[in-house]
Amino acid sequence: GGQQVRQPTVFELDPSASVEVASASDTMNSCLVLQGKPIGEPVAQHGPFVMTTQQEIREAFMDYQKSQFGGWPWKTDSPCHPREKGRFAKYPDGREDAPK
Repeated sequence: GGQQVRQPTVFELDPSASVEVASASDTMNSCLVLQGKPIGEPVAQHGPFVMTTQQEIREAFMDYQKSQFGGWPWKTDSPCHPREKGRFAKYPDGREDAPK
């Protein structure tokens, strides 16, 4: 027995149980799985900001608008790496990984 979901939703899962996710159609589906412990505090969210109150969200937006959280230290807003380089990760020791 499973549970059918027809719209975006949130589930709380038992971490000791296995879970199977399947699609009942040929349409594209996405599943995002996150793990964390409840912090026992209210949550306020807007855009990329997550705080505990709407006032903190407003303050975060004001801080971002003033300084972009410390500013962008480069002369232009262009990407730091050429677009044709594609996605990659660069490690502190200088190694680079790219998707295959």
